[in-house]
Amino acid sequence: MKNIISILIILGLVGCNTKDNCSYQKPNDINDGLNVSTLEENKLDTVRFSKLNKDICNGKYGNIHSLLVIENNDLVIEQYYNGWKKDRLHFLASNTKSFNSLLIGVAIEQGYIKSVDQKMLDFFPEYKNLKKDTLKNKITIKDLLTMTSGFQWDEQSLPLTDPNNMGRQMDLTNDWLKSAIMLPMDTAPGTKYVYSGPNNIILSEIIKKTTGKNIAEFAEEYLFKPLGIKEYDWFEKNGVYDSGGGLKLKSRDIAKYGLLHLNKGKWNENEIVSEKWIEEIFSPYIEIHHPFYSCYQWQMVKTEYGFNAWFIPGNGGQIINIIPELDMVIIINADNRKISKNRREPIEYLIQDIIKIHPKLK
Repeated sequence: MKNIISILIILGLVGCNTKDNCSYQKPNDINDGLNVSTLEENKLDTVRFSKLNKDICNGKYGNIHSLLVIENNDLVIEQYYNGWKKDRLHFLASNTKSFNSLLIGVAIEQGYIKSVDQKMLDFFPEYKNLKKDTLKNKITIKDLLTMTSGFQWDEQSLPLTDPNNMGRQMDLTNDWLKSAIMLPMDTAPGTKYVYSGPNNIILSEIIKKTTGKNIAEFAEEYLFKPLGIKEYDWFEKNGVYDSGGGLKLKSRDIAKYGLLHLNKGKWNENEIVSEKWIEEIFSPYIEIHHPFYSCYQWQMVKTEYGFNAWFIPGNGGQIINIIPELDMVIIINADNRKISKNRREPIEYLIQDIIKIHPKLK
């Protein structure tokens, strides 16, 4: 019988890992720059969270690895599930895309890039022949940031496991930048939202072209070190970094990154990027489908409660969610890639349930 249960856990058919303590645990103060507190001290609903915590542990939302919640600048929830450990680096998947928008802003404010209105091809003189393509020659940094580049691209109609998926096909190429920049055009830049990983490859290579540092080196100097992030892993191939999904960080460090956005570019009173740039990142640019809007890699949703929330999703169940109205940051790490949707509740339902612990929503 024990062997059967072990197999079911591995397959994701049983959600609760009996090795986990599924009771609420006060976050530890490890002197990493995050203030810690408790649900009680912040007047959050402990009864509602206790039920939610058990649901997570019992697999209601699939294979959740970690849940961290910051409220009023305090880390009040830091729970790990299914054997996950706080010191382990977690893949961010498409959460990685948001790092491009923040670091482009840093590069602009450091004087490396003039503005988001600069044209993509101006950074790549080796591809000057592509300027003959009148549509491609119009692509700006802003178009890349807002997923409105106009490239002919579709990475969502087919599963990522399908060999015909465009994202998977590009992953197999040896020159990611060339494969991205040579994509045929479909629409005029700035007019249509199309979720496109290659936009981010180009953005990170613009950072390298203008600063002389790859995106990992640039992030380490201007973001990771100021935030006290000492460990990370960023996948690269032939010198080009996977800036659309290749970053790994500890969950607490992801929480710091989220809090930086909530606090409008400041970390412990030190400005890493300006409030003006954070506002630009979060400005809705184009409607994806009501009530979702595309910003600079982030998405904005008009919630049922009447306020806006910003989030960036990642494959497998990664979420960074910023809710200024509630002074709240929610971080979820999971691996639901092999758990079908009919065997779990959607991660967005988990977000909705977490929000309900806030006293404003009682």
